Amino acid sequence: MVGNARLNGFHVGVLVMCSLLMIVDGYDMVSYGTVIAHLMDEWQMDPVTAGTLGSMALVGMLVGGMGIAPLADRYGRRPLMITCVTIASAGSLACAFTTGPFQLGALRFAVGAALGALVPNFIAMTGEFAPRRVKALWVTLVSSFYSVGGIGAAVFAIYIEPVWTWRGVFYISGLPLLLVPVLLRFLPESPEFLAANGDRAKLLSVLRKVDPHNDHSDVVAGERTEAGKARLAQLFANGNALNNVLIWVFFAMCMLLSYGLNTWLPKLMQTAGYPLGSALWNLVVLNLGGMVGAVAGGWMADRWNYRGTLVLYFVLASVSLIGLSFNPNSLVLNVLLFVAGAATIGVLAIIHAFAVEYYPAEVRSTGVGWAAGVGRIGAIGGPTLGGALLALELPFQQNFIAVAVPGVIGAVAVAVVAKKKFRTARREPVAVTAS
Repeated sequence: MVGNARLNGFHVGVLVMCSLLMIVDGYDMVSYGTVIAHLMDEWQMDPVTAGTLGSMALVGMLVGGMGIAPLADRYGRRPLMITCVTIASAGSLACAFTTGPFQLGALRFAVGAALGALVPNFIAMTGEFAPRRVKALWVTLVSSFYSVGGIGAAVFAIYIEPVWTWRGVFYISGLPLLLVPVLLRFLPESPEFLAANGDRAKLLSVLRKVDPHNDHSDVVAGERTEAGKARLAQLFANGNALNNVLIWVFFAMCMLLSYGLNTWLPKLMQTAGYPLGSALWNLVVLNLGGMVGAVAGGWMADRWNYRGTLVLYFVLASVSLIGLSFNPNSLVLNVLLFVAGAATIGVLAIIHAFAVEYYPAEVRSTGVGWAAGVGRIGAIGGPTLGGALLALELPFQQNFIAVAVPGVIGAVAVAVVAKKKFRTARREPVAVTAS
């Protein structure tokens, strides 16, 4: 019913709110990469320490994705999302007042935990409210706003750091607290959650906004049975174990590429002889590519298929990164950075859309949350690997070739799993679906 509704202002409102939340995620996660050079100088950190500190937010995202995000399957997406964006924004603002690596690391962990629970749920909500014919496009469109946040972090760093030092980047990260009253007023609850948990009154209220011209008098919201409640074990039952592991693998490879580049690209370019300002603009180009790549990938997935689109993106990621290893001229460099961003950041948007489509409603927050959470192992490895590579003082070419390897692994994993479907023991009669 929800998937067949005609697009209206309510849909657009949900899309806008989820997009703003993705901007928050992008800004908070990329911001550390824009200040890392200053922190290494001010706090006299070596590359390994700086890389480990950069991974703290990603460790938090792992904890949030696996331990907190699944709570939405029990308590609802809306309260969890509002709580998490409040914690993430307050924690990021507090980073501006830290005086050493330990304080910053602890706060970045807390911010990461909140974002790790927030992202899978607003991604799932986007898919649940999206019209069926453009579901992948909607999810990837929202995901593309990660790059808007990343671009914002880089641009603010270029113009704010000379005035307010690196702390100014974190001052800006407190602004999303102004979004909380808007979410409290307008953010709806997932109709699938309301249907499965027997809240017919709230369900009808949401459905009338989704499709005001339809008669909803025959809608029935039944209590979900104990067997239908989301449990991690369900992800591995009925022959789904291998598919789940492979999903986790390509989430991990994708996040290793995306977060590794966003954290270390400015420093890598500095080692190649580029000034810091120019290196930060490379980060802007990378994220512009990510935004375009995410939207284009959603369009392709809706009209082609997830498997072909994802394999193509992983291959493009590897090829573009190998191309960067040859230290090309300025024009080719920016083209390759744009393609690398489109492929590495863009594929992150597409795999979230795939996961929303792959997992059924009763385990969607658990499935997407755990996939994104386990994927954070790759995200954690990205900054740490980058720091280790810099510490080894390898030639510039070898750094980018090493980073290209995860793209090959991801392509193989996604080629196997993306043609499969999630298998359930039995289909439960839920009156409303968003697919």
